[in-house]
Amino acid sequence: MTDKNYDLGDIAESRNSVRSRFNEIAKQNQGLNRGSNLDNDEYLSKLLKVIKIKSLVVGVGGAGNNTVSRMSDVGISEIQTLNINTDAHDLYYSNAKQKLLIGKDRCNGFGSGNVPSIGTEAAEEDVDRLSEVLNTDVVFITFGLGGGTGTGAAPIIAREAKKNNAIVVAFCSIPFSSEGKERLSRAKNGLADLMKHVDTLIPIPNDNLLRFNQKLPILTGFKIMDEVLIRCMREILTLINNCGLINIDYADVKKVLEKQGNIPSGLIGITESLGEETDLVQKAKLALNNPLLETDPTKVDNCIVSVSGNHRLALSKLNTIISAISSEIPEEASLKFGTSLNPTLGSKIRMMALGRGPISPYVQAAADDSEFPRPNINHL
Repeated sequence: MTDKNYDLGDIAESRNSVRSRFNEIAKQNQGLNRGSNLDNDEYLSKLLKVIKIKSLVVGVGGAGNNTVSRMSDVGISEIQTLNINTDAHDLYYSNAKQKLLIGKDRCNGFGSGNVPSIGTEAAEEDVDRLSEVLNTDVVFITFGLGGGTGTGAAPIIAREAKKNNAIVVAFCSIPFSSEGKERLSRAKNGLADLMKHVDTLIPIPNDNLLRFNQKLPILTGFKIMDEVLIRCMREILTLINNCGLINIDYADVKKVLEKQGNIPSGLIGITESLGEETDLVQKAKLALNNPLLETDPTKVDNCIVSVSGNHRLALSKLNTIISAISSEIPEEASLKFGTSLNPTLGSKIRMMALGRGPISPYVQAAADDSEFPRPNINHL
């Protein structure tokens, strides 16, 4: 069986799920292993080409476009990116491998004017184009809630991605409390619409930027937010696509990201340590208790821990990290860890915790149609 008998590219780029692509190529290639109980390298090579996990990072609206643009600014070029907007000016000056101006008839390229319903109409106007470009296995959506395009269009984008059998992970920012009730109300309504169509939902309240420094310049604050989102997406994609020393595969990651029940959950944290035992314990626990997210690690039911270091990474340090994280989550929770060697880290050890189960209090408020939590400024 050779590539001339069928188009390998068509299978790889098809809108079918990973499992469907796997079954199709396995059936096509069954002749390669005829007469043997073993699978040869030619067969495995063809299989790998077709079942490679396809992922896409989508920035929606001004805030989402800025996050995706920053991915390019910090030198992350291996990730496929797409910026979507109703504002032609913002979209033109953003950086992404692909761009899509939605709602040309509804918005004429001038934006949605902070009206979520217009953002929704714009997305529906271009729903066929959205469906075509969202042909991938994992879709990350990043945007700001409270405005028009991100708030209104993101739920439609998530819906179309789910129709294509994608795992949908959404990172969104919650407006500062000082921005007023109207903007917070739009954010809550947008969150309620979004939660119907996503698997993992991680809102990041802008108020929590004050935990770093209440005198933080606004540009610096938003850069911190962008970098947190970028690192989270990059680490998840690294887990999916790279083979580690102790490997975590796509099935493991998918199990944590997939939605369970009616309300999407999600916890993610990334920290680094120089390796001293006390600091390792502190940073491992910090990965689960991400101060930006306000999620509860005692609600975790499935957790992945990824540890990266250089070739001198000791088993004792790995054990310290896993023990510290195990002590923070329920005993009955499923826990899997993996390790990878990353010489660029030098003497640092990087830890990522990815969990299913904890529901953000902001997501819960949207589900219950109650007010968002109020920040405790004195505590900050």
